[in-house]
Amino acid sequence: MDENDSMLELLDTLMDIIEKQDEIIYRFGRIVKRQATDLALLRNDAKFSDEELDQDMAVADEVMEDYKDSKKGLEDYFRT
Repeated sequence: MDENDSMLELLDTLMDIIEKQDEIIYRFGRIVKRQATDLALLRNDAKFSDEELDQDMAVADEVMEDYKDSKKGLEDYFRT
């Protein structure tokens, strides 16, 4: 196989990869569009509650702060 055949084979492989990447991007675009639609429907649904989400976020923030404090306490303990 000479250098030209080798380059053509490489080019063919790269073109195949690019086609597959394009297909993946297209499919992910469709998935994201569908997810955006589903989220919009959830926002409009009477059962969806921002209040519950806010409460969950507040609890998660509180637990994260407790975790950080505990971690800092352990780090200080092992430094001494």
